[in-house]
Amino acid sequence: MLMNKHVRKNPTLALLLISLIFFLTRDKLEQAIEEFTLSCAGYCVATYVLGIGDRHNDNIMIRETGQLFHIDFGHFLGNFKRKLGINRERVPFILTYDFVHVIQQGRTNNSEKFERFREYCERAYKILCRNGTLFVNLFAMMKAAGLPELTSFKDIQYLKDSLALGKSEEEALKNFKVKFNEALRESWKTKVNWMMHSLAKDNRP
Repeated sequence: MLMNKHVRKNPTLALLLISLIFFLTRDKLEQAIEEFTLSCAGYCVATYVLGIGDRHNDNIMIRETGQLFHIDFGHFLGNFKRKLGINRERVPFILTYDFVHVIQQGRTNNSEKFERFREYCERAYKILCRNGTLFVNLFAMMKAAGLPELTSFKDIQYLKDSLALGKSEEEALKNFKVKFNEALRESWKTKVNWMMHSLAKDNRP
């Protein structure tokens, strides 16, 4: 069962609702936060590697269990939407301070939880890199499927670059750490994009 439209776009409000759902049971609340942390890490890495775009606030949802998940994967492998010639995807992946607030259990000084989240992301990325050749071959086989955003070797090259094929694991991880820091540092751009999306949606006839 999904949370209502307002809640699914606001992880901080989602945290409050989770606590109410489970009658403020501490163990259940911590379990929900852990579920959020793990699923958020998985989607951060997956959307970065696959170059998934159009990550506005209507395409990111959350379950009552705390699990975060994305929908609508029509733009991938770096084929991002553009508005007036400007790329709408301004960060490597979505990681806002709302997410960090939940991961740190609402405490600004809870850096241990955030560093654990960062470690989850790095471990997931290294696993994908170790299997990078397999992923590239699978996508190359799909080139004949007629997907509009998987038609050329240029699209495959995006995957090779995001998985840092040809580089050592140390070099690949170093590059991912840069992207991770950029995603968080530039998350204000995500908020602006979400605001513009909401305004445009609200003003539709």
